[in-house]
Amino acid sequence: MQERMPVLREERKRSRRGSRKLLFFLLLLFVTLLAVLFFRSSLSKIAQIEIVGNAALSAEEIGQASGIANGHNFFGFRTSTVEKRIEQLQAVERVEVRKKFPGSIRITVAEYPRVAFQIHPNGDKEMLLSNGMAIPVKDKSIVVDKPILSGWDEGNPWKLKLCETLRKISDKTLAEISEIKPAPTKTYEDKIKMYTRSQFEVYTTVTYLPDKILYLDEMIEQMADKDVNSGVFELLEANTHIPFDQYYGKQEAGKDADAKKNGTSSNGQKTDAKDTQKKGN
Repeated sequence: MQERMPVLREERKRSRRGSRKLLFFLLLLFVTLLAVLFFRSSLSKIAQIEIVGNAALSAEEIGQASGIANGHNFFGFRTSTVEKRIEQLQAVERVEVRKKFPGSIRITVAEYPRVAFQIHPNGDKEMLLSNGMAIPVKDKSIVVDKPILSGWDEGNPWKLKLCETLRKISDKTLAEISEIKPAPTKTYEDKIKMYTRSQFEVYTTVTYLPDKILYLDEMIEQMADKDVNSGVFELLEANTHIPFDQYYGKQEAGKDADAKKNGTSSNGQKTDAKDTQKKGN
């Protein structure tokens, strides 16, 4: 009589292996089906994009630059890729994109700060950022709480340097300055003329500005204590205050001296050396 026990054991082993394989394929089919249903459902789609921190740029501009929109696959992109796209916008200094399941995207934008305004040749108001970029002011009710730059050529390298420098100055001090014009001389090619809202004129340079501006509030307060509410501040090597009449009188005297040296009158007309000599006699 033959023993069949080993044969029965082998059949049982094959049966168990076959059951495990079947169970595995059924489980895999179930997971695949769930995945297909999930990615076709609204849970896998972007339902909300929140954009915060923007002022110079509109949410529409940032949304277009991001390359994502409501209805797109929530898992179909990397946040780092979206950040790089948005950083291509010149007004954006840095950006952070975060996902929050289900379907929520938050884009936090940090723009270059607004440091000044300017008037476009067509009469429209523009805001200037610290990187020198000019952006049209779409909100007509916006308050001009920063100085207006006037008389600057677009190609003037000191204009960009000035915008970068204004970033270092407090908002309170910037609000006191109403206008900044270039006033270059042979000695100071970056010399500027500033008008304050308290009726003072200030001469300094773009290079000196971060350090010298610290004395402005103090000097204005000192003049107020003396009941002096106008004049010229020269914030150069030394800090001085000169009344308007004395300052501009000195300027006219300097022009007259240069005019005589060049043989012209103070109004630019040519003078006769003989006539001048006769008048002197």
